[in-house]
Amino acid sequence: MRLFSTCLATRRSMVVAVGDLAQVRREPLVVVRAPTLDDPFFVSLASTGHSVRHSSRDVGFVSRSWAYSHKPSAESEIASKALGLDNDGQALLTAAELNPAVLDHLARFDGAVNRNMFTNRTRLAAIYPHFRDAKARNISIREAAEWAFGTDPSPAELYATHSYLMRNPKWFNPIGGALSSAADAEDARFSLQDETDVEDLVWIEKQAKGTKPGKELESFLEKASILVNKASVSVSDGGESNENELMAQLEFSESDQRFIRAIQSAAYAPSTPYSQNPYTDLVNRGILSRLPCGYSNRPSFKSSNSGPTASGRGSDALRLLKDLGVIAQWENASVAAAKGDFILDSVDGHGITDWADEAVEESKMWADRLLRESPPFYTAGSPSEPRAVGMDVKAPRSESLACAIRERTVAPLSDPTDTFPLQDAFESKRRDFGDMPVYVIDSPTAQELDDGISIEKTAEGIWMHAHIADPTAYLPPSHPLSVLAQLRGGSMYLPERHYPMLPDILSTARFNLGKSHCAMTFSCRLGADGEIVDYKVAPSIIRNIKILHYRTVNQVLDWSQVYGMSKAPEDRMPWVNKALKELQMSVNSASPAQQLDEKSVSELKDLQKLAYSHLQMRISRGGFSSDQPSLSVKVSPYPLPISPQSPKRPFEFSKSQPAPPLVMLDPNQANHLEPSSNLVSECMILANRVASKFCADNNLPAIYRGQNPLKPAGEHQAIVNEALDSVDPISGVMPYNHFRGILPFFSSASITTVPAPHFSLGIRGRSSPMVPSNPNHQSSSDSNDFIGYMKVTSPLRRYKDMMLHWTMKNHLLGKRDVLFSQDTVLRLATRLHELEKRMDKVSNASEKFWALEWIRRREVLWRSGAAEDVVYAGVKPDVDGVGIAMPSDVRGKYVVWSDDYRRNCEWGLARGAQWEASMSNRCLQPVYQFVLNSNQGSSKFGLGILGDLGGVFARVELKSRRFPGEVFSCVVDTVDPAAGVLVVKEL
Repeated sequence: MRLFSTCLATRRSMVVAVGDLAQVRREPLVVVRAPTLDDPFFVSLASTGHSVRHSSRDVGFVSRSWAYSHKPSAESEIASKALGLDNDGQALLTAAELNPAVLDHLARFDGAVNRNMFTNRTRLAAIYPHFRDAKARNISIREAAEWAFGTDPSPAELYATHSYLMRNPKWFNPIGGALSSAADAEDARFSLQDETDVEDLVWIEKQAKGTKPGKELESFLEKASILVNKASVSVSDGGESNENELMAQLEFSESDQRFIRAIQSAAYAPSTPYSQNPYTDLVNRGILSRLPCGYSNRPSFKSSNSGPTASGRGSDALRLLKDLGVIAQWENASVAAAKGDFILDSVDGHGITDWADEAVEESKMWADRLLRESPPFYTAGSPSEPRAVGMDVKAPRSESLACAIRERTVAPLSDPTDTFPLQDAFESKRRDFGDMPVYVIDSPTAQELDDGISIEKTAEGIWMHAHIADPTAYLPPSHPLSVLAQLRGGSMYLPERHYPMLPDILSTARFNLGKSHCAMTFSCRLGADGEIVDYKVAPSIIRNIKILHYRTVNQVLDWSQVYGMSKAPEDRMPWVNKALKELQMSVNSASPAQQLDEKSVSELKDLQKLAYSHLQMRISRGGFSSDQPSLSVKVSPYPLPISPQSPKRPFEFSKSQPAPPLVMLDPNQANHLEPSSNLVSECMILANRVASKFCADNNLPAIYRGQNPLKPAGEHQAIVNEALDSVDPISGVMPYNHFRGILPFFSSASITTVPAPHFSLGIRGRSSPMVPSNPNHQSSSDSNDFIGYMKVTSPLRRYKDMMLHWTMKNHLLGKRDVLFSQDTVLRLATRLHELEKRMDKVSNASEKFWALEWIRRREVLWRSGAAEDVVYAGVKPDVDGVGIAMPSDVRGKYVVWSDDYRRNCEWGLARGAQWEASMSNRCLQPVYQFVLNSNQGSSKFGLGILGDLGGVFARVELKSRRFPGEVFSCVVDTVDPAAGVLVVKEL
């Protein structure tokens, strides 16, 4: 069931400005002050004159410049004086250049809205049946208002229509953050709920209403009570055998499934001030309140993040799904919360759409045929005449998948084909690099080896080459496999599983640089100043591939350029000290001669020198990176099985999986602290610049990335200048505290179809010269500059990179007709950029979930009375019957087994004699280093990160007044992975 899976987790900020009429928490307000550095919230006034502080995310509807469009009347002037505005309200209106009479206009507007909703209630109520009968799948606010009120609806009529749609989630659902994604509020779109889903809701309403539940609900509650009690009672409390016999007989009926779907909706998309889910109240009132073990009065944490369990009792509904055995106890709900998100609806395995699984299966079918019937190019022993591969027998696509392809993809301007190429189109044009060593540097666990680097000394100078995997050698842009990749848009990686754009088997067995000899090579020569002076783009053949690990390469590179090396330990952030210590220990632990020959060592050092000269050029133009911690979380087994969408019986991990998953946390993933990572990163920046120059020089329709300069208000220019001056001149890294200080002035990365400047990379663009905010940084613009920036280095996991490869190849073949028009590129770029942001959000939420789960398990071990060597480094053989391995001081070995999840008590441990005994035997509680980001003007609470644990975000309870940037010790007070909540206490 897709009902009411609203896009709460992905709601974006609506563009709001002073003078706008904005709906905030269902009340019309006038915006009178924009956020400032000191106060990051808008301030708006109600018709009564009281002020409301809010963020742009709180805004549900906007009428642009509404306050400035009304000329104050004498009557309004008199009414506004009667309000008795205080001095603060008067000052806000004066600063916004607004007459106090605007508040009387606001009161009249509110009255007009209410009158419109009452007098047109019959017409409004007929919106759903009218558009349903017209077979409309979705409607805009304007379309609905024009049907209800007539052509050219007024702002009050548009507002009334919006309010009606939002108050009736039984029939309407905002699409993909529609309230903020539309250019104008009246263009925001709502989908019409399916009639079957509406019938389900009506049926459940009848079952849940009144003091006595309906027959089917009563039967479900009996089963649920048994399962909840089972999950809450310790094994040592007895009664296990009888309960197991009863559990073995439990099955979920069809009516049970309807209740379960309602609970899933309430868990994954609880009601918020932005949108109402009718199932939230139904589940709370009709199910949760009738269950034992505290469900009727259990408090819920509230997270500062959006998503499941962010507000209301979503955490209770999610907990119930686990207690019922509908999902595994360790299930990460981040992906399930994306249900209903138009952007992420191609994610398979979770029932988000009825066509996503079909699309993946079709892709796998094509991948299998490619591997079986189309031999790899340029491989010894391959047949000289590979034959075309078509589909002999093809099951017809469902209408839902066909419709998704029509609505979400754009077709290239080439003939569609269901055959793979007879031979490589560049067979006579590829440059063969022969025995030249190509260094593919990645982590030991990497599967997609999609880039390599090499160096070539010629009479004209030294060439640097970046070799990128070339799946387009085998995939025409109009082939069904390519179309399905476009539908997916990109790969999404989570700690417990991933969702590949292309089938894994193709990436690992055919397109991977460790398997394929086909590459797209981006080459350049650098001048004495580090700038590119010449470039080439060519499909290529690479044969001598050397796969190396980052740490192997670290052993031979120069560490003097790494951030923090020249600083004293007391002047570094906690993560810098920890990472540098452990990285250098690994460098000293092995001999590079055992793994790299003399030539390889020499070439890698030369590549590092050239890459560093390019970095220095970018730094001179204002480019910089930030000193921020990061972590890596992995889960084993990988991938974790996905809980079934409609389970017939309760899930039992002992039968489906031998043990709860292992969580491995590595807090030292700050890539800017490794010379090998810096080398690869700079070479990829060079490749992306070369591609941008090639597309710009040849006027090819392409997707460029840009970033505008910082735009602080005048009084904050000094803060920006100080931050830019703090950039380390050797590594180009800005210290953490300075970077945090200028974040409010940053522009997010933009997508354009012309070469645009990229401020933080120090790259100029065609649209305007790079103008740093700090006058000490160089700035110039020349027609021969290597302008603009794009991404082309990950075609195995980003469709837009594949598209750019096709575009460049098409030009290199001398074809005049483009594959993708400029308009098509812009449409596609917009969707893919939004998709990339959504995937990053889900990925970050999942990483946080597992990081908090790791912290929770460690706290459970400490609170259970484990010995100090167990909590900090050792292994405890048995905790509640499950083995637990705790962190050691060796990087990459931060592992912990799950505690027994089947508890409904504090910290997953049963209260009783064992609990009390463990309190007296506890060792020192695990301590973390907290870096304060903000105290929000309070001396009691603040926000920040755990600096020695990869930057996990947390709220801190302070013992005394602290200031941003301070580092101090803390211990865990509260951790709730499902709600994304971590609260710590200062020691």
